[in-house]
Amino acid sequence: MRRVAVLTAAAGIWLATIASGVGQIIANGSFETPDISSNTFLYDPSGAVWVFTGSSGIIDAPGGAFFGEPAPDGSQYAFLQFDPTNAGVFSQTITLSLAGTYELSYLVAGRPNNGGGAAGNLPYQILLDSTVIASDSTTTGQPFTSKVFDFSATTGSHTLTFETAAGASGDNTAFFDMIAIQAVPEPGSAVLFLSSLIAAAVTRQIRTRR
Repeated sequence: MRRVAVLTAAAGIWLATIASGVGQIIANGSFETPDISSNTFLYDPSGAVWVFTGSSGIIDAPGGAFFGEPAPDGSQYAFLQFDPTNAGVFSQTITLSLAGTYELSYLVAGRPNNGGGAAGNLPYQILLDSTVIASDSTTTGQPFTSKVFDFSATTGSHTLTFETAAGASGDNTAFFDMIAIQAVPEPGSAVLFLSSLIAAAVTRQIRTRR
């Protein structure tokens, strides 16, 4: 029975290895690069791994007139701002080593009301290539809130995109931080792998006793 226990532990390590092995899919998920000046913001920054276009960029909290709350991680985070002629978009090319289910997680907040018409009521959506994998919205003054979405994907190179969505209007902005993607091990595969290990161990014990 000791062999069975050892193999059961090995299966657990195998599953953990799968999850951690693809755990660093997103680069610069907390937007600490490039390092901009304290309490400022920068539209369309270069050198961030992410590609920013339109009314999007990086804030070093509180970001001057954006009045953002402190960053959950580090001192910076990304922002999406609605502009009818130049709406915010930021994206990153990612590589998935396995086909299957993945978990997208991030923190999102809404810009406080600045008293001059700017606020944080912003609908947005997240795409993998051209497919929408998540959609949500922020409210004015919303604190950083955890969001988690599962999606399916094939192996290879993909483009992950955050953008303002239909229904956006006015001068509204959302803040994003700690974006991450990790693989979700398939329960069926885990059970099958563990069962095969246990069956092999039991068979070997029976043969040894004979």
